[in-house]
Amino acid sequence: MNGSGSSSDDSPVLRMAPLVPWLFGLVGVYLMWLVILYVAQRSMVYPGTRIHQRPPLAEDRADRETLWLDTPSGRVEAWLLPPRGTDLTTPSPAVILGHGNAELIDTIPGGFLGFRDRGYAVLLVEYPGFGDSAGRPTIDTVTEVFITAYDTLAARTDIDAGRILGMGRSLGGGAICALAARRQLQGLVLVSTFADLPSLSRRYLAPSWFATERYYNEAVVADFDGPVLVAHGTRDELIPLDHARRNVTAAARGRLVTYDARHDECPVDFERFWRDVDQFLAEELTP
Repeated sequence: MNGSGSSSDDSPVLRMAPLVPWLFGLVGVYLMWLVILYVAQRSMVYPGTRIHQRPPLAEDRADRETLWLDTPSGRVEAWLLPPRGTDLTTPSPAVILGHGNAELIDTIPGGFLGFRDRGYAVLLVEYPGFGDSAGRPTIDTVTEVFITAYDTLAARTDIDAGRILGMGRSLGGGAICALAARRQLQGLVLVSTFADLPSLSRRYLAPSWFATERYYNEAVVADFDGPVLVAHGTRDELIPLDHARRNVTAAARGRLVTYDARHDECPVDFERFWRDVDQFLAEELTP
């Protein structure tokens, strides 16, 4: 017996010894989780590639003009919808629309096509690998597609190239911001859009540097000279409202409108949404 009256078997090192295998086991499980996430993350960001059957053509898209965009990753589909009830003899303004990651251009909610009733042509752009489009979606290939879509649209004689807006929903906001960093857009409408995609990886217990799809909308918005309308649900469970606030704060001419809605519900009230958009257009884009 030693002078302290305690046995050497009670030392802290020996008491910790049985925990060491458990700690190594937890580290191993976490590393395995990171490997699974790394392999699966593109599938998580672009789940629309798993939609193998396209729905029947919606009536509000029946008058579409199908455009096949030739890009380095292959041919990608886009639909150009003409404005309604306006004089088509003069070039019209246009909106390039990027949809959510679990949608196709076929299934974009009809409520988002209201720009057509306001004299705008609407270009619905597909992502590589979605629907009948070739290629594989990555931030680089998506950006290439949207640049090609913009250049194709701006070259048309029936489109006013100086009045092209960008509107994106969720992932579509990332695609539109990637375009805005490389082409001149008159304004941005971002619905349920993240400030940066890498930071969302933390919800899966992964560090932000782990993300391969590095969309940084906040940084693009900070360099954007035009007006930015940000619409977001207050109960968004996928992209917290703080992301919308970050985008608005970064913008030189930012405006935030919120709705009592979850991520996929926003905007829950399209009538109110278009009142907000009309006010935005009138105050920010009317000469």
